[in-house]
Amino acid sequence: MKKIYGLLMLGFLASNFSYGQIDVAGGTFSGGIESTSQWYQYDEDLGFEQPDDPFRSNNYIRLDYNYGKFTAGLQYEAYLPSALLGYSDRFNDNKIANYYVNYKGEQLDITAGNFYEQFGSGLILRSWEDRQIGINNSIRGVKVAYTPNDFTTVKGLIGKNRLGFETTAGTVGGIDVETNLVRLFDKENYKNSVTAGFSYVGQHEDYTGGVEDFPQNVNNYSMRLGYSGNFGLYADAEYVIKGEQAALFSGMPTENYYDGNAFLLNMGYSTKGFGVNATFRRLENMGMYGQRDLSEAGENIYNEGIVNYLPALTRQHDYLLTNIYVYQAQPQLNFELEEVGEIGGQVDIFYNFAKGSFLGGKYGTKLAVNASYWNGLNATFNDDMTYETNFFDFGRKFFHDVNFEINKKWTDKFSSIITYMHQYYDRGVMEGVTYSPLVANVVVGDFLYKFNSKNSVRFELQHLQTKRDRKNWAAALVEYNLNQRWNFYIGDNYNYGNDDEDRRFHYYMVGGSYAKESTRIAVNYGRQRGGLICVGGVCRFVPENTGFTLSLVKTF
Repeated sequence: MKKIYGLLMLGFLASNFSYGQIDVAGGTFSGGIESTSQWYQYDEDLGFEQPDDPFRSNNYIRLDYNYGKFTAGLQYEAYLPSALLGYSDRFNDNKIANYYVNYKGEQLDITAGNFYEQFGSGLILRSWEDRQIGINNSIRGVKVAYTPNDFTTVKGLIGKNRLGFETTAGTVGGIDVETNLVRLFDKENYKNSVTAGFSYVGQHEDYTGGVEDFPQNVNNYSMRLGYSGNFGLYADAEYVIKGEQAALFSGMPTENYYDGNAFLLNMGYSTKGFGVNATFRRLENMGMYGQRDLSEAGENIYNEGIVNYLPALTRQHDYLLTNIYVYQAQPQLNFELEEVGEIGGQVDIFYNFAKGSFLGGKYGTKLAVNASYWNGLNATFNDDMTYETNFFDFGRKFFHDVNFEINKKWTDKFSSIITYMHQYYDRGVMEGVTYSPLVANVVVGDFLYKFNSKNSVRFELQHLQTKRDRKNWAAALVEYNLNQRWNFYIGDNYNYGNDDEDRRFHYYMVGGSYAKESTRIAVNYGRQRGGLICVGGVCRFVPENTGFTLSLVKTF
């Protein structure tokens, strides 16, 4: 408990720092503290047993020091006495987890230690941190970036991905080159851009088993091309070739070796008051991991040691009931389910009805329409654990989402957002259960009334209708913003349509927050509906639970 009290005291002291960087010895200190603590309570209705350590806390302290062209930093993490529910058991200690030293000149940028990087769209490599879903796959090694001019960048790196407080057994190395072809031949042309990029990512992991010629090295390649101009048009495409490697089945490597590929195409047009964007993506056996035993389909539930970035390309909804049935990308080769990847895409359309028009009214009206559609690849699996599939061959339907949002300001003080969503969701694919696919319809009304420039109240009314799973839900939320510092809310999700009347639960919540300059403190009490929590299309599973939550965020 002394460590916990020490962290709370450190947070208190940090909250009294003035906003901004701190000058020390000719350089500047900056950083931040983030702490989220929960006290879990026994809940007989939900069947939630209180853990032996009911108090759990995730804490992050980041410190950076800059002196001229040099920067050094570290991140201390403490999961005391355990990590929050839904996080990997590898987060089980308190120590310095990340550290780095960086030199950044006019053309040369060198980092040693932990760093984050992305090649292209991330299909072949991306390292990043998202504390809310428990991902930190930073690379510990060396990275060098060289910019000979303002339109060309060359990068090289080598290292190991972070895995809990350790690193993966495998090593990743890569080279990325990107340049603007228009500027290459006409350095004064800033109106149009045609960017071309090439990436190579190599992976190595020692193998000590008895299989001869086992692939210890994997070579992956990516090519991309993008266009943007002064006519409102833009487009980019990327193709990835993944090298051969063994797959894991029931914990053992297969005798056959499998390659993979990915194709991403994004096109759009925008002008004043109107925009449209369309994305198509195909993934075949594109899971990439920094350690071999993390690659088996369905086993790596915490997305640990991932090398590339494969988010779900669907609309990321903001409301309680629109996030019950969420899609996760399905890139893996899965022999048990006879799946080898996914194919599909989404379209976004935005239109602003002008002020003074029939539908725009006095203040104008904003319309957003989105549709996404995802299938598996139509593969034929053979008895010898091989498969065949065609490039544009759509297989089993996984998911679709058709939705629209109308954002309307009615008076100087009152505005509304009306959302409708129609979904198809295959639970067998997403959750590994035996239930049949379901169709859901969700309606949301979000209403905001401003008393003055500082005080406002917001109401949400939501309803989800489906004939399967736990059937119908209703939700409501009221949020009051007292001023720029204080915020309070109360809400409830009610599963009133459950066939089992004893399990028609209320998932209630009440809380508030206080913010001043760069410090924010929030407290919440209530029930957490079990399921997937997603950020940017990447998800983690959270079990149902009940309790108090306290969080502190401070930057300086």
